[in-house]
Amino acid sequence: MKRKLISLIAVLALIVIASTCLVACNPYKFDPIGGGDPTGEVTSNGGYAVRQGRYVYYINGFTGADADNTWGGPVVQSIVRAELNADGTVNNDTTTIVVPKSIYNTYNEGGFAIFGEWIYYATPNYDKDKNGTASTTNTDFMRTKIDGSVTQKLGVINSRSAQYLFTPTRVIYYLSNTLSYIDFSGMNTNKSSDNQKGATSGTLASDVASVAWDYACDEIFYVQNVTGENSYKNYNELKAVKYDGTGARTLATENTFLADGELAQNNPQKVFKYNLIDMYVEADGTPTIYYTKSYTLDTDTTAGLFCAKGADLKATEKKLNTIGSTTLFPLGYEDGALAYNASNSYCWYNGSNAEKPLQTTTTSQTIWKVDPVAGYAYFTASSSPKALFRISYKERVDNITTIIEEGMKVDWLKLDFIGDDLYFFATDDENYMHVVNIKTFDKDEEDAESTYLGFEREKDEEDEEDDSKE
Repeated sequence: MKRKLISLIAVLALIVIASTCLVACNPYKFDPIGGGDPTGEVTSNGGYAVRQGRYVYYINGFTGADADNTWGGPVVQSIVRAELNADGTVNNDTTTIVVPKSIYNTYNEGGFAIFGEWIYYATPNYDKDKNGTASTTNTDFMRTKIDGSVTQKLGVINSRSAQYLFTPTRVIYYLSNTLSYIDFSGMNTNKSSDNQKGATSGTLASDVASVAWDYACDEIFYVQNVTGENSYKNYNELKAVKYDGTGARTLATENTFLADGELAQNNPQKVFKYNLIDMYVEADGTPTIYYTKSYTLDTDTTAGLFCAKGADLKATEKKLNTIGSTTLFPLGYEDGALAYNASNSYCWYNGSNAEKPLQTTTTSQTIWKVDPVAGYAYFTASSSPKALFRISYKERVDNITTIIEEGMKVDWLKLDFIGDDLYFFATDDENYMHVVNIKTFDKDEEDAESTYLGFEREKDEEDEEDDSKE
């Protein structure tokens, strides 16, 4: 009888230990919300609103870096999900939190991304050191299933401003002149975890000066500084590599623009340093890259702004302007770019009008979207905008149209468009999310205003009980 009692106690102890382990191994406990469309087409990765099939996911407003980030606590700046009606409008009655974490990074093209059944995001890490001091610099890269059932920490980096790109198997990030990765393809996908078990990290390239990437392309472009015995020379190298580390290639180096028999030391005006600005993915899926070039005679001299097809830079290079603009909106290889002139106004540089381009905007304005078929550019004031405007950038007849008159936050992530729907944080409404269709909205209609999407979680009975105890 005594042996049976001891055995029973041992079994009960094992159950308690197992239960404790299950709790400990699931630091991201959250009631699944069901639904989702993992095979649906994904639109607008890398912003604050992403559409997947018949659902839209978006960051629920803005509060900043100092918001509470305890798992399960954040509502504002969390990721919420809503179903779309048949006409593409958002069904607010279906809105619910799917990622109860604060989504934040200062990289203005960061945001979050969705691949299949996973949402990938960056969130501030406030873990405390042995002295009890919370981190003020670290970022966690994480993922949560689209139904909220599983959440995993993928890795931690010591920055809240690093450029980053999510891919189906890796997080790519650019920090301290190094292009690095966190590969999570070996992680268990069935349970929540915060130990990064199965994830590996490494370096794609070091001594990197600039990068360009796009969610629609599996290749990353970067400029690498020359080191070692050639470090004294006035050139760098423009390179590319696939995000999985394969397909590494050099697009331009010291002798790329030298004719046969020409020597670099005798032709310094043909030996360049590159600076990547942006890239554009063409309709056929091929990349066009935008970059400036400079060369050194007695001093560094700007050669201009260029674009080229990523498949063959030398054969396809096209000069857009002579001033080397670094602020631009890419239009693709054929149309060039809308880029700053010497007065910081956008002009249309198409490759044949470098000296006399069509001016699109005046100073202190920012272009956020272009409709290349109609030839329209959509822009706001560069800071604290109170309206969105449209202009025909190929005609420049001063036919500016006001689309909507509402305050929009533009000093964090870029204004986000999904098709013709503009999602924005409304500064007139405590930075909650709003949406407006820029093609169908009529600002002159009575009571015309964008659609409020901000989600505020209602207290459940348990919350109310906790409040009463306090």
